[in-house]
Amino acid sequence: MLDLNDKSILITGGTGSLGKALTKRILKKFPNVKRLVIFSRDEQKQFVMAQEYPTQKH
Repeated sequence: MLDLNDKSILITGGTGSLGKALTKRILKKFPNVKRLVIFSRDEQKQFVMAQEYPTQKH
């Protein structure tokens, strides 16, 4: 089984349906991820997602 704790992860297309589901699953299953970077070309969706997952909490 893959362990993503203490790893840095980049998700491209992160604000799409698959990217959002993957982000949610990673943060739930691996609470000790070192760094999770979400890349998206859509600034509005990026802003909304940043509100959902604030840096202070995640």
